[in-house]
Amino acid sequence: MAQHRRHRDDDGPAPQRRGISRGLLLGIIAVMIVIAMVVAWQHFAGKSDDEGTNAARSCVEGELPVPIVADPDIVEALNTVAAAFTRTNPVIRDHCIRVQVRAGDSKVTLESLTGTWDAASMGDRPAAWIPQSTIWSAELATAKPDAIEGTPTSLVTTPVVLAVQPDLGSKAKGTLQWSQLPTLQSSDGSLSTLGLPGIGSLRMAMPRGAQSDATSLAAQAVASTLTRSTGPLTGDDAALPRVASVVNALINGAPESQDGTATAALKAIGPDIGSSPVRAVPITEQKLYQLTKGDEKATVTEIVPGGPTPIADYPLIRLAGKQVSADASEGAAAFFDFLATPRQLAVLTALGFRGDAPLPKATATVKFPETPDPMPAPENEAAVTINRLIYGG
Repeated sequence: MAQHRRHRDDDGPAPQRRGISRGLLLGIIAVMIVIAMVVAWQHFAGKSDDEGTNAARSCVEGELPVPIVADPDIVEALNTVAAAFTRTNPVIRDHCIRVQVRAGDSKVTLESLTGTWDAASMGDRPAAWIPQSTIWSAELATAKPDAIEGTPTSLVTTPVVLAVQPDLGSKAKGTLQWSQLPTLQSSDGSLSTLGLPGIGSLRMAMPRGAQSDATSLAAQAVASTLTRSTGPLTGDDAALPRVASVVNALINGAPESQDGTATAALKAIGPDIGSSPVRAVPITEQKLYQLTKGDEKATVTEIVPGGPTPIADYPLIRLAGKQVSADASEGAAAFFDFLATPRQLAVLTALGFRGDAPLPKATATVKFPETPDPMPAPENEAAVTINRLIYGG
């Protein structure tokens, strides 16, 4: 055994192990340095982007109120959507946008926009306006075209219908035409033509107070039946003497409503057709739904007269002028884009408006039928002419 060990010792020193070459080691180190530099660059670049985003959302220029005036029927829903819009932290040029929606009568708003805006009584001049229908955007475009930024678009719609006394509704539903209304309104004993002899004429209210767009829109529908055109009612059409004649027949034969509103006229429709002071009233379907949705039994009948159906379309009007800043105008535009999404439209359609979201369930009074023949919006000149016949001026 000792000899064997000496033999191995006599062979000389054991061979050394081979290590990693210096060149390869330096190459690995270089690659690791490059990778570390790339990771560090991405980290700090992402951090810089986050800091830029956070700075933009930190309202460097503070909050910017964006006042919007809207039809009272839609204000509550718009404020709900405005609150949701605020939660998205909208920023325009380092301003945090804060939409503020308030109710405003359309006639009063129009007079102020075309005249002198009294901030003390009216509040801040709005950056946008959402009236009940295009009869007001037509009025503004005619009186002061430079007050409108871009082209107004529709937010939601609701057809104009007639709310009528139930006995009258049972005779008129499915047969009544817009074209018949002037004669039924102005001729004594005219309801005999509908199978109701001995009780006189239509007694259709023509409200001309606050939120009475349905009255003017119904007059547009009647006027459109006097023309041969299938397109929009034109300025020349509306200026025809026979148009003025039929609109005057509707107004002159109308019973007075207590405060000039469709709501008051609806309440005046009684259960007995003979004694009912009001037997019919033009009204938006949405308003009729809101006023009757709690009724277990219908107290009035909803009728959609034959012929093109007039539509209240709630135009989105961005306002222009020295008193509307570019940032406020852009803020209104961003809010309008947000409004148009299905989730936000659902807040509106739940109230009975029609749009790209589900409608409420039908009620005893309002069934939300399809509108097979919507009336095209008339030319601005025609809408203004009809308005003058209804409201004067």
